[in-house]
Amino acid sequence: MRFPKIAAASAVVLLAAACGGGADSEGGGDADSLTVWVMGTSQPPLVEYFDGAEARFKENNPDVDVNVEFIPWPDAQESITNALAGGDAPDVIEIGNDQVSGWASQGALLDITEKVEGWDAAAEIDQNALEYGTYDGVQYGVPWFSGVRTLYYRADWLKELGHEPPATWDELVTVAEDIKDEYDVPGFAAPTDFTNGIASFIWSNGGEIAVQNDAGEWEGKLTDPAAVEAVEFYASLTTDGISPQGYVGENELVPLADMANGQVGMYIDGGWALGSMEEQAENPDILEDIVAAPIPGADGIAPAFAGGSALSVFSTTQHPDLAFELLTVLGDQEGGKGYADTAGFFPAYPDLLAEDEYQKDPDRVAAATQMQHTSFFPSTPRWTAADQDNKILPGAVLEIVNGGDPEEVLAAANEQLTEILNEPVE
Repeated sequence: MRFPKIAAASAVVLLAAACGGGADSEGGGDADSLTVWVMGTSQPPLVEYFDGAEARFKENNPDVDVNVEFIPWPDAQESITNALAGGDAPDVIEIGNDQVSGWASQGALLDITEKVEGWDAAAEIDQNALEYGTYDGVQYGVPWFSGVRTLYYRADWLKELGHEPPATWDELVTVAEDIKDEYDVPGFAAPTDFTNGIASFIWSNGGEIAVQNDAGEWEGKLTDPAAVEAVEFYASLTTDGISPQGYVGENELVPLADMANGQVGMYIDGGWALGSMEEQAENPDILEDIVAAPIPGADGIAPAFAGGSALSVFSTTQHPDLAFELLTVLGDQEGGKGYADTAGFFPAYPDLLAEDEYQKDPDRVAAATQMQHTSFFPSTPRWTAADQDNKILPGAVLEIVNGGDPEEVLAAANEQLTEILNEPVE
C-alpha cells in the first residue's frame, strides 16, 4: 500500500494526473488501483490500519491495490476544488460530516443511495448520522466515525467539595459557585464564540436551531421559548459571574489552556483536547485530575453535536462499484470500529458503544455515554454560511452578554438564520 507523505501544501497531491473523468454504467471496468483520500496526517497506527483494510479488500479483489493519500485538513478545500476542476482526484474520500451537503451540492460526490440501500451494515449504523449524509433526499455519505464534546472537570476539587459531576443546569451553577468560593478560580467556562456548546444547551431544553418544513424551506427556531430560555441561561453564566468576562468573544481554546493549568474548574470540549492540554500544562500532574462527564442539560444529559467524518465516493471515479465496495470495507463494523479506535474516536454503530471497552474504560466512558445523546445541525450547504461566516448563534449570545434584550436579539438572529438557510445554493 502506498502512503505518500503529504506535508503542508496539498499541491503535492495535485501534481499527478487525474484518476478519471467520470463513471460508466458498468462500474468502470478493470482497475489496477483505487485511491482513498484521508484527512489528516500519516501516523504509524493509521498506516497499519489501512494495511489491514487493503488486505480485507484484496480478499475479493486480489489484483486491485489501495493507495492512501493523507490530506491535511487545512488543505481539504483546495484539494477537493482542484479535483473537481480536473486535477488529481480520489475514488473514495473522507469528508467532515457537516460538509457532505456542501460538497454534494457542488457535484463532488456520487449518488450512492441505491448502493447504501443494498448494504446490510447500513441498518446497523446510527440512523440519524446516516440521514446527515444526505442532501435533497439523496445519500452521498456514510458515517465513518463520530466524536463528541463532554464536560471536563477537576475530579480532585469536586471530591474535596463533596460533589458529583453536575448533571443539570442547576447543579452546574452550584458546583461552579463552590469551586470559585473554595479555589478562587472560575468554576465554569462559557465562551461566547462556541456554537457547539450553545447548541447543546438549546437541544437539552427541547429547542431546535432550525427545521425544514414540508415544502423544503428552512424555518429558524431561535424565537421558540425553549431556545430563548436556553440562550438566556447560557448568556447568564457570564453576566452572573459564573464564567469570567475573559471568555467573552473567545472560543474553547482559551479555557482549554486555563483548564490545563488549574485556572478553571469545568469547561466543554472534545476528547481531542487532551493532547493540547498535555502540550500546555506547566504542571503535568494536574492532568491526572482532569476527568470527563456527559454535558449537563436542563434536566439531564444534554445532546452534543455528533461530529466526525463520512466516507463518500468521489464523483469522477471511473470505478464506482469497486469504490463503493472499498467504502464498505472501511465503513462496516470491523472497518469503522478499527479506524475509530486507531484515531481516537467512536464507531458509528450504537450497539458497539455498549461494549465493555467503551463503558468500563474510565477514559472513554463519558464520551461513550455522550455518544448516545447526540444531535445535528441543519443538513444544508447553507449552514456553513450561517455559522462559520455569519456566526449567528455566537453573535446573539455576545449581544445578550453585552446587554441586548434576549427576545429582540434572537428575533433578529432568527430572521437572519432563516434568510441565509433558504438562499439558493450556488
